[in-house]
Amino acid sequence: LNDTGHFRELPKWRKEFKAEWKKAMKTPITMPLNEKYKPNVKKFVCTCPQFVISRFLICKHLVQQFHPVDPRFFLEVTRNRSTPFWSHRFLRPLPGTEDDIEETAPALVNDSMGLEDDYTRQNTAETDFDDDVDLDDDELVDMLDNRLHDKRKTCKEEMKDIIKVLRDFVGGLEYQVQFEDLRFLRTLEKDGAGFLRLARNCLSRERRLNSSRASSPTTWESSTTNAIFYRSRPLRE
Repeated sequence: LNDTGHFRELPKWRKEFKAEWKKAMKTPITMPLNEKYKPNVKKFVCTCPQFVISRFLICKHLVQQFHPVDPRFFLEVTRNRSTPFWSHRFLRPLPGTEDDIEETAPALVNDSMGLEDDYTRQNTAETDFDDDVDLDDDELVDMLDNRLHDKRKTCKEEMKDIIKVLRDFVGGLEYQVQFEDLRFLRTLEKDGAGFLRLARNCLSRERRLNSSRASSPTTWESSTTNAIFYRSRPLRE
């Protein structure tokens, strides 16, 4: 409420924060909880992957450990540069969660290897929120691209490592052909079945996408569901 007595329009970041909070509140949590995920209500941090990439440093494991918040929470909540990253009088932990705080906190500190500092550097320090200044979509995309640059680089490096292993192994497989050893062939078929199935599905999907005669695969086609994130290479002339 501003001085004129009229409601001020909710800043864009608060609208997006509200939407992400409500989504996290409604998203089912798989039980039992993955032992690697250690939500800490007191510090408002979690070691799950979603928390790390979240623009607002929230995840379902944290949000669902609090009572439903009053609507005013989204107008007034304060984001901090250090833990706890979010604070407000309406943030009240559910019964039992506070009792577990002291038990989970040491594990979080010991197991995360400085994750808390990483959260602060990657998310808080680089993403300030101003109630009077809204980022347009292009600026937001640029900001998120910068934040995720290191993660994309890591993904790229990991992919290159996998490709190197595969290329080296293909050379080794070609060398095995001369020995015609059925024992190794059976081992390859058995232990490599999952990967071979993925490879065949990806290539099959790619051929169908590039074919003018075959029907294009549907998004959730059961036979190639595991290939949904595989980008088809352009058809060579």
